Amino acid sequence: MLVMTRWLSFVLLTAPVLAALKVQLSPSSLTAHAVDGFSVWQIADGGNSTTTTLNGITLTLSTPSDTFKGGRYKVVSEGKSGMPYYGEWVVGFGVATATTTTARALQLQISGLSAGTHTLQGYHNAWDSLTSVSTLDVAVNETNQQTGLAQTVRQYSYWGSATSFVTFNVASISTVTTVTYTSTGSGTDMRAYLNALEFDVPSIKTQPSLPTPMMFDEHVDADSGSVALSWKAASSATSYSIYVSTVSADDALVQTSAKGTSLSTSYSLTGIDHAKSYWWRVDTVTSDGTVKGAVWSFRPRILAFPGADGFGKYARGGRGGQVLRVTSLADYGTGTPVNGTFRWAVEQNRGPRIIIFDVGGQISLQSRLIISDRYITIAGQTAPGKGVVFTTWTLGLSGAKDVMIRHLRVRPGKASGETIDGMGMRGSNFAIFDHCSISWTIDESFSSRDAWNITLQKTLISEPLNAAGHKNYPVGTQHGYAASIGGNAGSFHHNLIAHAEGRSWSDRVTDGGAHEVDFIGNYYKPGASSTRTYDLQATYEDGLPGTQQYFCAGNMMLGVFTQDSTQVGSSCSEVACCYAVSISPAPNYTYFLSTPFMPNTVTYSTATEAYKQVTSDVGAWPVDSQDTRIVQETLAGTYTYVGSYTGKKGLIDDPADVGGLESWPDTTKPSWDTDSDGDGVPDWWDSSTGGSIGWTAMDGYLNWLSDPHQFIAPGASATIALGDLFKGFSGSTYTATTDKGFVSVSGSTATFTGPSIAAIACLTLSVTDSEGSKWSRTYGVAIICGLGSCSSTTSTRPVRV
Repeated sequence: MLVMTRWLSFVLLTAPVLAALKVQLSPSSLTAHAVDGFSVWQIADGGNSTTTTLNGITLTLSTPSDTFKGGRYKVVSEGKSGMPYYGEWVVGFGVATATTTTARALQLQISGLSAGTHTLQGYHNAWDSLTSVSTLDVAVNETNQQTGLAQTVRQYSYWGSATSFVTFNVASISTVTTVTYTSTGSGTDMRAYLNALEFDVPSIKTQPSLPTPMMFDEHVDADSGSVALSWKAASSATSYSIYVSTVSADDALVQTSAKGTSLSTSYSLTGIDHAKSYWWRVDTVTSDGTVKGAVWSFRPRILAFPGADGFGKYARGGRGGQVLRVTSLADYGTGTPVNGTFRWAVEQNRGPRIIIFDVGGQISLQSRLIISDRYITIAGQTAPGKGVVFTTWTLGLSGAKDVMIRHLRVRPGKASGETIDGMGMRGSNFAIFDHCSISWTIDESFSSRDAWNITLQKTLISEPLNAAGHKNYPVGTQHGYAASIGGNAGSFHHNLIAHAEGRSWSDRVTDGGAHEVDFIGNYYKPGASSTRTYDLQATYEDGLPGTQQYFCAGNMMLGVFTQDSTQVGSSCSEVACCYAVSISPAPNYTYFLSTPFMPNTVTYSTATEAYKQVTSDVGAWPVDSQDTRIVQETLAGTYTYVGSYTGKKGLIDDPADVGGLESWPDTTKPSWDTDSDGDGVPDWWDSSTGGSIGWTAMDGYLNWLSDPHQFIAPGASATIALGDLFKGFSGSTYTATTDKGFVSVSGSTATFTGPSIAAIACLTLSVTDSEGSKWSRTYGVAIICGLGSCSSTTSTRPVRV
């Protein structure tokens, strides 16, 4: 087969260098994943001509003797390949001629380009499962520039995909240039495919490829202050020049002063600023000259907040973005958006944003509130009074990225008349829920199917409604499910699940299946309606491809087995982990392994220590009456209410079984809690960032609010009930230290006396119980001039690490 190529070896100086037009093609029936730097052109199936104008350039795509048929390679287009991002959202979607058995052509007409020489690179990658696909001839104004170009099938990267590359001259801005892609050859599939277009860029075949960090990676390990850049060699390279910008991709593209050079395919970039984004380019030096490289980008990872752990701990949230204030507890349905509402902050705004609450109380949602955007922080800890509780409908994520939610309560109940769940992270990536409270759901309280890099931590899931009229089951079916946890990489740690009929990590416990599971240090305490005597059952119930394996260690069930007992058994009786096989033949691999799959991805506690810590610090703060009761019942091993339909102890069927929602008075911030410059950080905060690299003053303020705290006047005292902060520990003695003022401990009470100036005090409270367990937590006291008179308004708060 003859392949004729005419791509350029050098960057043409007459071609535009800024804002090169790049276009993703996608069928209009699908939701395209817009890639930074690309415009999306959605094309309807069944037509034979369509026109769009992008950046002043008019493009008309037609298929003179056929119709359009678009598609996608689902695995890579949805990011399920497990591969790093190298262009799958570009080459995984596309448009083709519809006829599969006869050669046809896609014709592209271009106008609006400036006078001069231009290039066009096209991507040609089939998305169906094909054994062979036609070749292409590529012509410019009816003159072939490439013939016999082999199209590819189901490639996931820019560099794996087939690409065409043509060059042409434009006399004036009104010149119309026609590029034709004609299927040829004898493949079993004769369609002409087109995934994307790139104008005025060097041929991808002449550039380095497969960069590390991967493209658009926003969670790069630069904790040491440096990043190792690397790439796959370009052909004929003698050396490389590396250009770096923290301004923009355009700036990186036009830079002429190299950051450094390399004779190999790597370069160490030092002096990383975690608050900045990085764009970098690698030019290839050959014996014939220099080929300008494409611009790649990355951002250093930043810990979400103190105590964030697991796969989701580097969620970026809305750090550095706009601050949106919730000033109304109202919600709206399909009508005009209401500024100042929580729904308005979520749905009517774009870009990085931090949502804070100037009001506290109940928000009765009028419909589901699903977050599918990226770069959002929802700071429930900023709500005054008792905080904020969402009722009636669900609140959660679907396909979101870099979201952190802290100190929210979601208690939907039955008011919507629908089968409502609670919170979830389905299909999301780099997300973390911390100190949330979820109860009174009908479907399941939490779910995380198809998610990547997520964490659910220190969250209290309680009283999912048992026999509550689930729409998919007969009347009376018990479906009080706590959670369907799963996804591609998730951490679920230091949570409390109480009074749930099933899927409790109660009658059914943890069952089902996943590819690789570390099940470590879980404490199970049977309730009044519990019947099972195991923690986890690995269920083998289908013959689908893949494996399902587990590591099980340190789990216990009170009164049945301890964390030191043998953990795995073939019989699901009085053992932590077991399995049930209902298919034949049974899988012939090892079900339970002796080493963890994901060591060091989370800070582990023993089961007994986790029990004490979680019952002392779980759910949204300040703790409401619902959560207080649940923790007390957990510690006592008892219940208060029974299901009104089933009569089951502790498993309610309706919120009315517990008396409904407690009183949630509407509250506003006190008059002294002012924010003169409107940046979201109050005047009384001392500008501390909290200590970690990349954090801002807003981070410092929000993180301080997330710990138990109180406000006092200068020179006044604060009393702290230590027993309330260490409920899971018994026979305890306490100590306390502070970085400002004075603190003393008498019995189970700490007394703090503040200085006579405005200040932010950080206390460390510690417990030692009768079993020798030790634990410490942070407590904050803000000394506010607005609550009394100050001898000075100047304060400096030490950095917290």
